[in-house]
Amino acid sequence: MAPDERRQAIIDATLPMLLERGTDVSTREIAQAAGIAEGTIFRAFETKQDLIHATIHTALMPDAAITRVADLPRDQALAQRVSAIIEVLREEIHRTRSLFAHFARPSAEPVPVGPLRAPFGGIRPPFNPHENRTRLNAAVAAALEPYSGELAVSTAFATNLLSALAFASSFSLTAEEPPISSEELSDAVLHGIAKGDS
Repeated sequence: MAPDERRQAIIDATLPMLLERGTDVSTREIAQAAGIAEGTIFRAFETKQDLIHATIHTALMPDAAITRVADLPRDQALAQRVSAIIEVLREEIHRTRSLFAHFARPSAEPVPVGPLRAPFGGIRPPFNPHENRTRLNAAVAAALEPYSGELAVSTAFATNLLSALAFASSFSLTAEEPPISSEELSDAVLHGIAKGDS
C-alpha cells in the first residue's frame, strides 16, 4: 500500500473511534481497528497528536459537499438548483456542527494551558474554516453560473445569500415550529416574501 493510502486508511479507522471515545482512544486500539501493527501508525504519523490533527482536518473538509454540488443534474430548473444547493449546504452545516460537538467533548488527557488551550481534548487541529468555506462557496458559484442570465444579482452575491440562509435556517427557533424546507427557502429567495405585486 502506498504511503498516502496507508495514512488515509489509518485516518479512516481513527475517525469513528475519535467520534465515539474522543482523544482518549489509544494508538493500540486504532492499530487494531485498522488491522495494522501499532508501529505502523508511527511510520505514517510522528505522534498520536499528529494523527488526531490529520483525522479532524480530513473530517472537516467539505469535499463530499463540493462533489454533490458539482454533480447536480444539468437539466434542473433554477428553483430546483437553488433548492438542491440549499439542501447540500444545510446538511454540510449539520455535519460539521455534529463533528465539532463530538470533538469538543472533554478528554481525560492533559489539556495544555495558556494560549494553546483549545477544544478537541486540548488539541488545536490545523484546519482553516475560512479556506473550507471559500472552497465550498466556489463550488456553489460554479453551480449557479449556468443560471446567471436568470439572476438579478451576481453569482457571488447569490452564493453568499444562500450560504447565509442555509446557516440561519439550520437553527430551530422553537421546538414546536417545524423546520423550514429547502424548497420553501428557495421559493422565498427567488420570489420574495410578499404576495403578488406587494
